Amino acid sequence: MGAAALAGITLGAMPQAAQAMPALAKAVNVPCDPDALVTAITAANGNGAGTLLLSPDCVYNYTAATDSGDALPIITGDITLVGGSGTSIRRDPTATDAFRVLQVASGATLHVQRISILGGSTAGPGGGILNAGTVVLEQTIMAGNHAGNGGAIANSEGANATISHSVLSENSTASVGGGAIVNFGTLTVSASVVTGNSAPVNGGGLNTQSIGVSHVIRSTVTDNTSGSLGGGVSNLGTTTLDRVVVMRNKGSAGGGIATASTDVSLQRSVVRANIPDNCSPKNTIPGCVDQPPVKRRDPVRS
Repeated sequence: MGAAALAGITLGAMPQAAQAMPALAKAVNVPCDPDALVTAITAANGNGAGTLLLSPDCVYNYTAATDSGDALPIITGDITLVGGSGTSIRRDPTATDAFRVLQVASGATLHVQRISILGGSTAGPGGGILNAGTVVLEQTIMAGNHAGNGGAIANSEGANATISHSVLSENSTASVGGGAIVNFGTLTVSASVVTGNSAPVNGGGLNTQSIGVSHVIRSTVTDNTSGSLGGGVSNLGTTTLDRVVVMRNKGSAGGGIATASTDVSLQRSVVRANIPDNCSPKNTIPGCVDQPPVKRRDPVRS
């Protein structure tokens, strides 16, 4: 796995850090109207913080970018978005322009609960979310997002992302790195599912860059595809997997996990049934072995 393959990728300059934010903010109900959500986020940013209660059974649908190539205003404060059953924020499938869904500035914080983030598209990083600050996702679905790298999420250098009880599915990249997630910062994924994502190069599911640290806990990484190395996970930095199942992923080598460093740790994890092998380079990841192929038996003749 060529460490130089991703060396040229840089995430562009992010908005400046937000000003000091109040500790408490009154919750605001946001009606099922995409313009109302734009207005609510703008106001919360202006106040420094805000909790926005999105409508259940509602699709906040965007046909064009609102702010700098994003469906929604860039998050510059401490913002919490809370949805309910059937709440989603979506780039309209018929939109002619490419734009991501959300972007978080350096120094800002975004909490997302019970919301689906769908269909973001950008030639840059992070089709669903581009994070330069802090992102916390709980009970979130990120699906059908597409980017240059980091189909669902691009976590920038110095940024922090925590994902729990969530699903990242059917996201993709056009270039190098992380069909679901590319991580240059600090990432924790727990009790979540990363499945059916794809990238043409290195890391169909997760791509950890050389300065990145990724922790995956009690999760599954299944059925992801890379056109190159690391169908499930590609590592240039530090990646730990604790009670993780890595299965049925596919790449040119390291169908389950591919690494360019020795900083991959498996704890109580299962890596099996990946194509063409489980880990690459062979015997460099303690605890990851390739099982011999099952021998085909001739039918019993009477």
